[in-house]
Amino acid sequence: MVNPYLDVDKKIVSEIYTSSEAMDTLKTLCDVYGSRFPGTPGDIGSVNYMKDKFEEYGVDDVAVERYNIPGWTRGPAILEVISPVKRELEVICLPGSISGEIETKLIDLGSGHIDIYEKRKDELEGNIALVSSATPVGMKRNLHRSEKYNRSILAGAKGFIYMNRTPGFGPITGGMTPVVPTIGIGYEDGLYLQRIVKRYGDVTIKLKTEGKNHEVETYNVVAEIKGTSGGKEYGLTGSHYDGHDISQGAFDPASGAVTVMEMARTIAMVKGKLKRNLKFVLFGAEETGLWGSNYYVKKHESELADCRFMLNLDSCGANGRKGFILNDVPDMDPLVDKWAEEMKAELPYIHRVSPYSDHWPFFQKGVPTASGADPEVSLVTPFGHTKYDTLDKIKQEDLRRAAANYARFMFRVANLDKWNVKRKSKAEIEAFIAQQGYDETVALTDRLKEYVRKWDDIHPDTKAWMNRDSAW
Repeated sequence: MVNPYLDVDKKIVSEIYTSSEAMDTLKTLCDVYGSRFPGTPGDIGSVNYMKDKFEEYGVDDVAVERYNIPGWTRGPAILEVISPVKRELEVICLPGSISGEIETKLIDLGSGHIDIYEKRKDELEGNIALVSSATPVGMKRNLHRSEKYNRSILAGAKGFIYMNRTPGFGPITGGMTPVVPTIGIGYEDGLYLQRIVKRYGDVTIKLKTEGKNHEVETYNVVAEIKGTSGGKEYGLTGSHYDGHDISQGAFDPASGAVTVMEMARTIAMVKGKLKRNLKFVLFGAEETGLWGSNYYVKKHESELADCRFMLNLDSCGANGRKGFILNDVPDMDPLVDKWAEEMKAELPYIHRVSPYSDHWPFFQKGVPTASGADPEVSLVTPFGHTKYDTLDKIKQEDLRRAAANYARFMFRVANLDKWNVKRKSKAEIEAFIAQQGYDETVALTDRLKEYVRKWDDIHPDTKAWMNRDSAW
């Protein structure tokens, strides 16, 4: 097969493989700006740094979008086993948790299969749920921590403990809604709790959390390379840049953010041959509720009809091939096959979708979307959402392969003369979401709000959340 863009491919690939720019940028994001958690000094510091880098790369337009979101500042957390034994365990608050104290019975729900909450509702009422981050056996889809949390509270739980499924990495974190005291615990201490529940039956624990829910300002960094056609059509590549406050977030998400930046850097070098526009977006506040991508979609909704394709590169710097999880876009199959052969690159793909990353707001608007990944390798790493998501986990070779594959792919998205990839209608989107089993997942937040409204005593942070529109 003749490669019509061989000169472009050689320029992009040779530049990527003879430069350490992506890794150098990753080191700065992680070592200088830390987690880049929304509202922290590292957040605005990293945004200014990324904006300056885009401008240095010679892209046509760079902008910072500012918006306010529900933020959170960490406080201490304590978990004590009160009876029939006494012991204090290492735990952390989960972002969004209310401050509170509860002393009651511990209920072990294992990995929290979707069927277990209603079955054990009488046990959960007024007590604390312990749920592992493991995927429940028999589930055809991933059960996100937020769904396990929501279902636990709807079944009567007044506290929630999220247990890391992987040994050796300490307590796990993840954003939650401010309804009950919520903590993360390590695998080893979680197993201890499970054992004593099995041994004694009734185990009483005291859970105390301190955290401050408050409004913060955060950001999207938007860059664009103009195509030569002068038209409005464009392709978009994005990744969030915010990590959790307990770690550097090197894999999730900074490996994706620097890949987006490296793509912009190298495509800018061949922009005279780019026919249509390419946009590069670094989203803020993904970890606490997809705030950045939702804000972008609302702000730019009038432009979405011109968006050919949105590629989400959250955490794309892991080991493995650099292919795609296509979000039910069968018209992309022949393009991926053709371009993989042209590029002499492995571009494996499958079709599925989940509502837990920044492609989701675009998918809901009918934009053809995908995530960059090896479809045969799980994006869930053993160190993900722990303090060990650090720079040493990322290899320069993986960043290079990601940038080389996705930069050349998106160049072709922009240069295809006629874009015939079908957009989904609203009815088709809703039907597909239901087929995947995520319709009830998305509705759980509204169900939870209606449930909590019946409580006699509602925490002020919970009231504020109930009166606020969700990013979802």
